[in-house]
Amino acid sequence: MNYLHLRYFKKVVETKNITQAAKELFISQPALSRAMKNFESSLGVPLFTHKGRNIELTVYAEKFYPYVSESLHILDEGIDELRSLNENTISSVVLYLQVASISIPSLVRKFSKKHPDIQLTIMQHDSLPDYTDTNHNILTITSEPEEGLINIPIITEPIYLAIPKTHPLAKKANIYLADVVSLPLMMLSKKNAFRRTIDQAIEGKDIELNIGSITDDSATLRSLLRQGLGISFYPKITWSYNKEDLFMIRPIEDFHFERTIYLSSSLTADNPLAKTIAETLQEFFLK
Repeated sequence: MNYLHLRYFKKVVETKNITQAAKELFISQPALSRAMKNFESSLGVPLFTHKGRNIELTVYAEKFYPYVSESLHILDEGIDELRSLNENTISSVVLYLQVASISIPSLVRKFSKKHPDIQLTIMQHDSLPDYTDTNHNILTITSEPEEGLINIPIITEPIYLAIPKTHPLAKKANIYLADVVSLPLMMLSKKNAFRRTIDQAIEGKDIELNIGSITDDSATLRSLLRQGLGISFYPKITWSYNKEDLFMIRPIEDFHFERTIYLSSSLTADNPLAKTIAETLQEFFLK
């Protein structure tokens, strides 16, 4: 039994005439007759009886036909989907990281393995991408869902406080917001998505943070914190944490807030490319 046998069987059942079926299938009548004989042999049951130039279906053929018809319909849909994907082959993609830049090495390595024929461009510090540019497939890793785009949630993570291990606050059993407001904090600039998350969380608390220094680069802030050179807010998962570093991360007992990381793009949520990147990020962070 093979794909062509199923096609031939379906056509013979619908026409109930070997000559007509052969004509519509663009094969010779003897070839079709032999194929149907082989089909019957492989199934071990008779499918047709001859009545003059026409044929009649046996009870086996009548019972089998709906399954064949449905199976071929599903198979045709799959073939159409493959052809559609092939017609819209993606040769390059731009991945813009507003947040979670620490994931770049793992993401590039896994993406290149799964999609060796797709050119991957990583952007971090350039201006916001133009999603209306049909010449590029742009996906953004962000904590701020993009309006009008598909936003696939990757992870939701708590925001902790990073404190040097030598700081007196590190020895307290519990840390509260009142302990933090007077401390000189190291912060990102207001153009950074993580800074905006903090500002939104603080808004309405009737407090004002004491900002001692500002940097516009997340990697710089992480480096300073890891060396125990300051205090700041710290995303628990995406920035990673090593207990051997010179700082610790602690929750603020009366100030619980978090952020969700999204993959935003004009691609649909079930697009293979979007799914691959989303799954790669989830595997990386949740590991």
